[in-house]
Amino acid sequence: MSKGIIVAGFGAIGKTTLGNKYNNIIDMESGYYQWDNTGFEDIPYEQRKGKKERSKNNDWPSNYHKAVLEARKKYDIVLTSMHWHLLDFFEENNIEYYLAYPTLDSEKVLEERCYERGNNKVFTDKLKINLYNWNEIIKNYHPKKLLIIKKDEYLEDVLKKNGILC
Repeated sequence: MSKGIIVAGFGAIGKTTLGNKYNNIIDMESGYYQWDNTGFEDIPYEQRKGKKERSKNNDWPSNYHKAVLEARKKYDIVLTSMHWHLLDFFEENNIEYYLAYPTLDSEKVLEERCYERGNNKVFTDKLKINLYNWNEIIKNYHPKKLLIIKKDEYLEDVLKKNGILC
């Protein structure tokens, strides 16, 4: 396996679980970079998502771009969010990446996963809307490979099937 493979993935597909399971994989949770989490440290991270009270980090998104590039030097697989500015950054700088996206019939499964991990309704409803809206937008991008995740699969399953994870 090559070092520094980037996989940009949709929410609730198993990025965090995968990052926690393997020492050579890191989940680059974007919220740690996008938001000022001061005052929210006692709230479990998944429950912070969708909270309107947080303010944006002034260094966003350049701080996230930099952190992802640094992580490539240390980990075999770097899991990132699917923020459009990040995909644009990859493409503008000829950085190879994979894009992991669930099938449209995954809405109910993704919703259940969100609630199981503690996400609120605001976050979960936005994720469900994005499932359909982003399905068209991803056609404008050119990942090394589009990894389609079926509703009964997780990212780990698809990475193994594609020989990215052994």
